[in-house]
Amino acid sequence: MEFCPVCMLRQGLAGGVEPGQSSTEDTLKPTPVEADQRFDHYELVTGEDGKPVELGRGAMGVTYKALDVDLHCPVTLKVINERYLGDESVRLRFLREARAAARLRHSNVASVLHLGRTGSSYFYAMEFVEGETLENLIKLSGRLEVTLALEIAM
Repeated sequence: MEFCPVCMLRQGLAGGVEPGQSSTEDTLKPTPVEADQRFDHYELVTGEDGKPVELGRGAMGVTYKALDVDLHCPVTLKVINERYLGDESVRLRFLREARAAARLRHSNVASVLHLGRTGSSYFYAMEFVEGETLENLIKLSGRLEVTLALEIAM
């Protein structure tokens, strides 16, 4: 099995799909269309518990698994944290992050597809990359062999 080192390292820091979880399109379930769970033409995907599938949390926002309802494909949606909506400096930093990420073009980096705003909430959509997190790999396998750790780092 091949691993994308950048994706694994990102996921290891942000959390992600549990081993054995499927994220293929036929298992995607958009949430009921509620104002706080729909961002433009993206709907948050829910888990078995009915809650949005959260992929990670950072200082400025929360990252969710979502569905592009126009193209019928999974995406990763990063949404600015509600508590920062009134903070202009955080909003500008979030927009700079999205724009910087959109300029990156590399096979090991998820591409930014869309930057948008719904009401007062800003978000950006990125391609969804399925895979195991570095954190889960370490939990399952224990300490990594030096060659694998070097391969991930490179």
